[in-house]
Amino acid sequence: MKRIRCSVNGLNVTIIKTDKFKTTDFVLNFKQYLNKDNVTMRALIPYVLKSATKNYPSKKEFNRKLEKLYGASLGISVNKQGKLHILSFRMSIVNDKYLLKNSTLLDDSFVFFNEVIFNPKIENDAFTEKVVDEEKRLLKEQFASLYDDKIRFSYHRLIEEMCKFENYAIKSIGKLEDIDKITAKNLYSTYLDMLDNDTLDLLVIGDVSEKRVKTIIDKYLPFKKRNVINEVIDTETKTIRKVNEVVEVKEINQAKLNLGFRTNITGINKEYYALMLMNAILGVYPNSLLFRNVREKESLCYYIASNIDKGKGIMIIYAGINKNDYKKAYKIIIEQIDKLKNGDFDDDLMENCRKSLINDLLQTTDNPIAFLSSEYSHSLYQEIFDVDNIQDKLKQVTKEEIIKVANKLQEDTIYLLTNEEVSL
Repeated sequence: MKRIRCSVNGLNVTIIKTDKFKTTDFVLNFKQYLNKDNVTMRALIPYVLKSATKNYPSKKEFNRKLEKLYGASLGISVNKQGKLHILSFRMSIVNDKYLLKNSTLLDDSFVFFNEVIFNPKIENDAFTEKVVDEEKRLLKEQFASLYDDKIRFSYHRLIEEMCKFENYAIKSIGKLEDIDKITAKNLYSTYLDMLDNDTLDLLVIGDVSEKRVKTIIDKYLPFKKRNVINEVIDTETKTIRKVNEVVEVKEINQAKLNLGFRTNITGINKEYYALMLMNAILGVYPNSLLFRNVREKESLCYYIASNIDKGKGIMIIYAGINKNDYKKAYKIIIEQIDKLKNGDFDDDLMENCRKSLINDLLQTTDNPIAFLSSEYSHSLYQEIFDVDNIQDKLKQVTKEEIIKVANKLQEDTIYLLTNEEVSL
């Protein structure tokens, strides 16, 4: 495997040359700071671009073109990482070498990619109103789906309460109340601004020629040079004088208990790998403390897990519980964190969780899109996605380091979603 990094047409390009896959995959990421004023419009743009272009003015014609490209796939996603809002366009095609000699599939795919990015269907210097209205309706459905999925809903509500006065409280898909304010005209203006000012990162993986890829990029992705955004770490925080306690009442059968902690560690800190292993021991795997002691031993929850955010430096524990068990469940969850702080966990658990993290890491390398996602995520923190190096860092984490990072945890917010008023 060979990694080439270069700059072409204002794009930060990473080419990963490997014969491991039978496909060629590429991802174009638009990167900008998360901003409450335009986040909803930005979140809508990829869906509008994927719905209709000048030469493929309907989803039916759009999909027919993908079929002609030997069943190529084109996907989009909208995410946030730390202080960044990231819009991604990804494409997967059969590698040329498996087709007829002198195949132009890679070139043809970038021609189509160019069409999607640069040639949307427009009317009177604006997106087509019919297309925008349909995508606005579908975005509203995303919000409705989020509301209906009470696990995701309560997770986001915890973040909103915990980071109430911080940018991180903003969802990557924006705000429901902003959707009706979007017009075909102001959305098009935001799109043009995105083309001119977002930092652009293109990643390509497959058995490809560096020279050919650079030539294709130069020809079909004619972006202008622009300033590069390199900051990912969200440093907004607060002094915790008292744990914030929030109870919200909805018509639900199963209560949701979510706890938010400040870890005081992010992806640029050397302690990050100790934090990863600590979180794995706490609540990632079936043998982790939360699953073993809160769910299996005490039967206090239907599900329970913990998650850390690399760019924000927070940890969230989320569980589905019986509404009458929240005090006991909370108490035992905190006891598991105290075990980590006191070193009250055995070496076998630590080693098993370490092996599980490494296995997850190795599985990432078996899927080209997952590989590119990890490659990009690491690049945001000025790192190279080097599996051997990451394994070494995880293997070097000691029990003492896990205890140390556990003692940096600060409880910030308790969020309970239930069907009746209770007192925390």
